[in-house]
Amino acid sequence: MIVLLGGQRRYILSHPSECSNLALLPHGHPSERHSAIDFSNPFTAENKKKYPNFFSKAKANEIVLEAGDSLYLPTYWMHYIVSLNNFNYQCNARSGMTHELDHYIKECGF
Repeated sequence: MIVLLGGQRRYILSHPSECSNLALLPHGHPSERHSAIDFSNPFTAENKKKYPNFFSKAKANEIVLEAGDSLYLPTYWMHYIVSLNNFNYQCNARSGMTHELDHYIKECGF
């Protein structure tokens, strides 16, 4: 659960089934399970050439949270956050894990 307490943030969210299309850094990398693509400037020629599945297959949802908004983020959902102003802050709470989506993450090597 995420509650935005101040400012605005854009969240880009993908279901775990999109794992293979998101150009995730591999297991063992210091930033494993993060995308190799900078979502704030993804459309570079280098990215388009190196990560074709990201541009042709990846699906995502986008939402902008403002102060007072909350977002439930299910287990294993991929997310990327873009701050929309200079000063913003959030509070997160974890409520446990579910396991019905484990197979998607395992198929991606995590």
